[in-house]
Amino acid sequence: MSTTGVWWRCGAVGCPYEMPEEAYGLYCELSELVDRDPEAFFKIVEAYGAEVRALEPIWLR
Repeated sequence: MSTTGVWWRCGAVGCPYEMPEEAYGLYCELSELVDRDPEAFFKIVEAYGAEVRALEPIWLR
């Protein structure tokens, strides 16, 4: 838990979940995309995963 920046906190009773407001915004955006167009969402996820894997040194793959 951070003391700086704006944090979103779950409003459910007894739920301790929280995240930075920017991360919550991204979560909402991606959740809406997966509901609206799952195929596009998974293409984005696949491309991002490939991009991140390409940044790893070859001996770590």
